[in-house]
Amino acid sequence: MNDENTGEVRVMEKNNFLKDRKKPTETDVALAIAYYPMLVEISARQEKITFDQFVQNAKARYPKDQAIQNAIAISTGRRFEFVRIFTELNEFPDLSAWVVNKAGKNSAAYSADYDPDVERENSADTDWTLYQSEWDAHVAELKKLAIKLQRRKPDEARKLMADFARKMRSKIEASIPNKKKLPYTLLIKPYRPLIMESLMEGKDIELVFDDIIFDPTDD
Repeated sequence: MNDENTGEVRVMEKNNFLKDRKKPTETDVALAIAYYPMLVEISARQEKITFDQFVQNAKARYPKDQAIQNAIAISTGRRFEFVRIFTELNEFPDLSAWVVNKAGKNSAAYSADYDPDVERENSADTDWTLYQSEWDAHVAELKKLAIKLQRRKPDEARKLMADFARKMRSKIEASIPNKKKLPYTLLIKPYRPLIMESLMEGKDIELVFDDIIFDPTDD
């Protein structure tokens, strides 16, 4: 699963998040390990599930795993990329097609790359138990590549976010469309959960704001 020339994860065109060959964090790996068996079980039941419910189920299933307890629904599609690398490289159907929004649909960005109905049908017809050794090898590879970050406590992350948001207010306001002319606090409110999750994971504050507000990429 390594590219012989770069030593990094081989990138598939459909994996938008990995087109720039970002390596996984330890949190990415922990969530992939937890999410894969859950996706396999959902596929076997052939029942779609919302992102919110999926995350809540994961937290109930792994109550002592801090990475999972800090997870939020809004970033779950991006976290699935590290499961999707496995299915792409092995030419398996995409298990994450079963996880949908509150309206019961897959996102437009997802549907641009995949046919959700086909992925669901094919994943339900796959005997995933036959490929456990391949999954184990994938996890081992992700662990080798994982970037180790120093996690932050919620209070520390919250203060860091607030201080940076005050300092960068002009740039933030210029980066977020504001047709309704919302006050600053309401303008940035939808971004706070994802920023907090990333900061608690240990990511650099400037990179977090770049990825989420200043220069976001579609998942």
